[in-house]
Amino acid sequence: MAEMVQAQQPEQPKREPPQAFAPFAYSWQRISPRLVPVLAVVTALIVTVPFMIITGGEGSISRGLQISGRAYSALIEGSLGLAVNANAQQSDFDLALVVAENENLEPRAVSSLARSISRLTPKDVIELERLGEVLARYEDDLDDEALIALGSRIPAIEAVGQETLSAMRPLIVDLADADRGAVRDVAGQVVAAGAIDADMRDAIEALAPSAAEISDDDLFAYMQVVDDRGIVALTRMVEQLDVLVTLSLAPDSFDAQDIVLIAEQEPDNIRENLDFVRIVNESGATTPVQLSNQLRLVDNLYSAGLLTGDHVATDLRDNLEAVLSNNLIIKRPGNRILVDERVQRSGIINNEMNTPDDPTDDVPEAAYLRLGNHAFIFFPSLFEFMVRRAIPFVIAGLAVALGFKAGLFNIGAEGQLFAAGTVAAWLGFTPLLDGLPGVIHIPIVIIGGIFGGFVWGAIPGFLKAYTGAHEVINTIMMNFIAIRLVDWLIKSTDPLILLDTEASTPRTPFLVDSAQLPAFHSIGVPWIVVSAIVVLIYGLWRRQEQIQQQVGAAIRPIINGLLVLGFGLFLHWTTARGELHIGLLLMLGAVWFTGWFLDRTTLGFELRTVGANADAARYAGMSVPRNIIMAMALSGALAGLAGAIEISGVQHNMQPEFFAGLGFDAIAVALLARNDPRNMIPAGFLWGILLAGANLMQVRADIAIELVNIIQALIIMFVAADAIIRFIYRVPEATAEEKAKEMRLSSWGG
Repeated sequence: MAEMVQAQQPEQPKREPPQAFAPFAYSWQRISPRLVPVLAVVTALIVTVPFMIITGGEGSISRGLQISGRAYSALIEGSLGLAVNANAQQSDFDLALVVAENENLEPRAVSSLARSISRLTPKDVIELERLGEVLARYEDDLDDEALIALGSRIPAIEAVGQETLSAMRPLIVDLADADRGAVRDVAGQVVAAGAIDADMRDAIEALAPSAAEISDDDLFAYMQVVDDRGIVALTRMVEQLDVLVTLSLAPDSFDAQDIVLIAEQEPDNIRENLDFVRIVNESGATTPVQLSNQLRLVDNLYSAGLLTGDHVATDLRDNLEAVLSNNLIIKRPGNRILVDERVQRSGIINNEMNTPDDPTDDVPEAAYLRLGNHAFIFFPSLFEFMVRRAIPFVIAGLAVALGFKAGLFNIGAEGQLFAAGTVAAWLGFTPLLDGLPGVIHIPIVIIGGIFGGFVWGAIPGFLKAYTGAHEVINTIMMNFIAIRLVDWLIKSTDPLILLDTEASTPRTPFLVDSAQLPAFHSIGVPWIVVSAIVVLIYGLWRRQEQIQQQVGAAIRPIINGLLVLGFGLFLHWTTARGELHIGLLLMLGAVWFTGWFLDRTTLGFELRTVGANADAARYAGMSVPRNIIMAMALSGALAGLAGAIEISGVQHNMQPEFFAGLGFDAIAVALLARNDPRNMIPAGFLWGILLAGANLMQVRADIAIELVNIIQALIIMFVAADAIIRFIYRVPEATAEEKAKEMRLSSWGG
């Protein structure tokens, strides 16, 4: 009956989100699945903060958060070249002006004074003031030499014990007058015997008659002290014990311990540092660092030639206001400055370090936009470095992803990079190709690298297809073979194969100029304009029928042309170091080609089908062995492209273990991109951002560079275990279509 009643009850309606939040909830359910990798990155950055609190902040949450802020701002600046810094104001020099007036400061003394004050910490200030009071308290009784002598003996007096030394005094006095060698021998014999017998007592009393008044147990203990410390040291300890008694000080008293510190640091150094403390206090600074920063700003103004007088106080009173009015002075971390001689809302700060012959001498050190008392700054060279670092990760990630699409785990990208790099390097310096123009020589180098990776990838593919040998084992072994083979080819001297005998380190000769990928600054602006026009005309031609029916269809080709123009001019302008090469275009081409091959070609369809279900593919008439070999070979070819670009565009020679770690990082990039070629660019650039900004993070935040490795590991963990991210951010479960696009390693373990 209860079951019938329960069955008759109406079904409970599903819980819907509150009406007020329903639009947001529905929108989030629709867009959040695409944001899972982004949320994984954000979560990894958040989870890393506790590591900084524990390590850098030493458990202090506020300090740890400050370190985290500095670390992540340094990461952004070191990779994207973006920073926001305050502009110098009159108030930034108030403390320095007080010091300059009080000390009659000259420009040449500013730097050394700033360094000395920067060494002081608030804890040091408290200690120095206390030691100064102790110095003043005993300066009438002890000169510096006597103070050092006393402080150097107090720890030993405390270790032996004041009462013990007092009781030993008659024995020490007698032994001090005896032969030191005999004293040392007798003390050693007593300690070795472990007790005092009649013969030993006679020997001791012969050296020190006062020993007759001491019991055997006490005499044995005293002789142990003599053996351990030495009679000379004990004599001096007794002398300093008398000084302590005169001063009415116990060895473990606070003043006695401060005298020890004074002896260690030396009185003159303490007085000098106390003078610096006085300067800090008189300036009104809350901390020594505050005053030190202002003094460094003053020193930088003199170094930049903005202040030129002989007296700092006069310059700060009379000339500083004009300097700040006529120049934009941006304060940088580490007390550095950037100066623009003309104050305006936005502009550039030229890099004066370039020589006139440098092809990049027209590239600014920084571009900025004034935001009130702050400046938004862009450093082209840092952005250029990050892009250059990201290029091989994007292409190598494509290589791994293409293997994943076929259900194959290609861990051999590392070896394929080495094979490709070696072939590309040889083609770049071999005399057989001397005299070729760049338009011929560069394609030969790149194609040679692709071929090297192709062959090295095809070998484990062939073994997998026709022997059943697992590709993971094969590719790992091929990595070792490639790395050691390249090591031998370069280091071998008998016979001499690839080694440059004139180099100080093992490497191949440098590629000739015609084999090196040109940098973007070498591409003239007219070529960029022509490229944009070609893209525009091609887009209009493809959409001519749509344009005839609707003029608005021409908007997209126009936008594409403008994007090519803007992107090209931006890259031309940001190639500050001449490091950003046209391998970036090859990277974009590789991304497009891989996506087109997988989604638009019959071979790509077969490859994906074999990866999804090899038995179904075989039943449909597809050759599984052929697709396995093709997948591994093409994967190796993409890795080879990455290696050839690095050799031709960046390193210009091949070195042993040059690609160490890049092939394995490519696996992480492929996982982060979910094996989607279109996602490989942001995933590879994220890796470039982490690596490019790691050094600046370490310097600015004073954290271990290994922290970046922790961030990378957390990102991979959250991407691989995306259920964690979906639970935290209430992301709906992946649909069947989304799961179908994810990695399928049907061959793993079988």
